[in-house]
Amino acid sequence: MVINWKLLFGTCLVLVSCILVIAPSGAMGGPAPEKTPVEQVVMGDVYVITDFESGNLKSPVEWWTFDLKGLKVVANDSLTEGDQAVVSGVGKYSLQMKGEATNWYAGGAGAYIAKEGQDLSKFNSLKLDIYGNGEGSGTLKIELFDDDNNNWQVEQDPAKNYAATSDDKLVYDINVDWSGWQRVVVPLADFVDDNPGVGDDVWNPVVKDDSGGLLQIQLIGLAAAEKGTVNYNVDNISLSVSEE
Repeated sequence: MVINWKLLFGTCLVLVSCILVIAPSGAMGGPAPEKTPVEQVVMGDVYVITDFESGNLKSPVEWWTFDLKGLKVVANDSLTEGDQAVVSGVGKYSLQMKGEATNWYAGGAGAYIAKEGQDLSKFNSLKLDIYGNGEGSGTLKIELFDDDNNNWQVEQDPAKNYAATSDDKLVYDINVDWSGWQRVVVPLADFVDDNPGVGDDVWNPVVKDDSGGLLQIQLIGLAAAEKGTVNYNVDNISLSVSEE
């Protein structure tokens, strides 16, 4: 029997071409993949924002700094005065806020702390350890921003001293007039809405729907005099559940 090799080869080529044409068409079909649910973060009674034990401002939370030249993470070796219960818990490092002020303002630092699946609604207090250098150490202004326009960021207007334009800013001032370490616990209910009419004027720390909840914290150094100085250290910043 004589085999027509040309005919056989041509038939095989046609079959292979058909397979190549058909196969991708099937691979590209099918339903869209389901959205993976966000895993909820289980929160204890204390949520540590930062304790500065990395020895820097980059991890585990990255802080941005502005204006205050003497703002840096320093060793606590020489900071031994104050409440000894606090001294024993401050660790090796803290955030030094030190420098000259103009019109009372010296500068500060901020950190973005929002995470998907993170529900901070159970916490009712902000807790931190502060090392003061006596009368005239300055004032620590704490600013909290929550997400009211559901985009996980705080919009600011540079023309208006970087004021938040869409989200709530809640503030609390701590007058540092003591020497050594002292633990300060501030009920979140004591924070004041610093930009009424912007956002929804309601404390919203919960990641819900498209909102990022509590987005960021800022620490601002203010001097005791118009042309004074700021000089204190901050450590162990956390949210906690405290008895009313």
